[in-house]
Amino acid sequence: MMKAKTSPWILILLLFVGGVVGSLLWALVTPYLPEVLGRSLTVGSTAGPLILDLDVFTLTIGLVLKLNIGSMLGMIVAAIIYWRL
Repeated sequence: MMKAKTSPWILILLLFVGGVVGSLLWALVTPYLPEVLGRSLTVGSTAGPLILDLDVFTLTIGLVLKLNIGSMLGMIVAAIIYWRL
């Protein structure tokens, strides 16, 4: 039997959902773990969004990515699920 061709958008969606679910589950487990395991890595501009005002329109750009062990595990599980589709 031939494997069905899956879209890369499905992978992106699964990684996003896996990260969110993993992060939520990790937030439930964190109070029972040592403090070292509860830390997260923040990537992005935490000072605020970048605002570009050109009088005709205003462009606001901002992205902050917070990674913890749970979100990374969720993304790994999501990737495994994707490759098994």
